[in-house]
Amino acid sequence: DYPVLSSLTLNPSFASVNCNDYGRFDGNTLVNTFVDDYVLERFWRNPMNYISRFQSVEAVMSPDFSLFIGMPRPLLQFNVYRNRFVGSVWQRHGINVIPTVSWADKSSFDFCFDGVKMGSIVAVSNTGLKNEYQKAFFDNGFEQMKNAIDPKLILFQCHKSKRHLYSDGNIVFLDSFFEQKRKIWAAE
Repeated sequence: DYPVLSSLTLNPSFASVNCNDYGRFDGNTLVNTFVDDYVLERFWRNPMNYISRFQSVEAVMSPDFSLFIGMPRPLLQFNVYRNRFVGSVWQRHGINVIPTVSWADKSSFDFCFDGVKMGSIVAVSNTGLKNEYQKAFFDNGFEQMKNAIDPKLILFQCHKSKRHLYSDGNIVFLDSFFEQKRKIWAAE
């Protein structure tokens, strides 16, 4: 019952901009939704309110609502549904939506990849992992995601110190929120 998202094109000269930084949006913007859930709630409450803003950008990630290890299964499923539903609303209005894909542990693998068309461009993030235990869950899900979706391209928000661990040829790394801010501050 998940709406299906797909994205097959992305201008290689895109600039990733956080979804609440409207003043920096332009025709080359990839709107990044790797932010706190309270910021994403506005998209769930009124996805239509953002159509005109997002029609002028290169692409928008579907909202990355959190999937935490230990979260009750119905909440995990609800957050996957919200991701796909909001993305499908935007997609129906001509917006290039990049599906964000996330997972908790292996108990979420039977639904967390649903609603993403095989061969799509996808976005993932491992920002916020605090230890090797959490990294093991992420890495297991990352491999499962690649097998389930066979993405054409993976937009991966990953800390610079960890990028060498992910060497697939179809990965484009994105700066984290703080890495983006540091670049902005350095340019001012």
